[in-house]
Amino acid sequence: MANNYIGIFCEDIREETAGSHTIVGVMPDNINFASPAIREPGQSFLFPKMGIYLRINLDTSHKPTGSITARVSFPGLPDMGLGEIAPDAIEKAFAESAANNTPLVGLIFKAVISPLQISQSGLASVFAKVEEKEFLAATLNIQMVT
Repeated sequence: MANNYIGIFCEDIREETAGSHTIVGVMPDNINFASPAIREPGQSFLFPKMGIYLRINLDTSHKPTGSITARVSFPGLPDMGLGEIAPDAIEKAFAESAANNTPLVGLIFKAVISPLQISQSGLASVFAKVEEKEFLAATLNIQMVT
């Protein structure tokens, strides 16, 4: 079984008391912002909140060496790290999977950026890095239209 990487752009991510997550306002693949006919230089558009939820499902037959990291890229902005899962946390997740006899090991990265200003059209992307290989997990096409 192969690993898979599932990313979602959304409005918010709530952490529930039982440890689950509620993903609010899942974004479509394309978002169009209406801009004025004459746009001022440097004018940007504001997302009050932008959530990024990334789930990585690893095959139990191969435990990765080293940490797993994730990042998000927005048009016109520097990349933002979403965090790092250390080898000891990966080891623990594999042990729990083995104890429960599940075929996949699930790992989660989540972030809510508030506010997020976008100044140009382009593709937002979420990447996971496992054993020095980077995998594309999600994209969001952001377009500013007149």
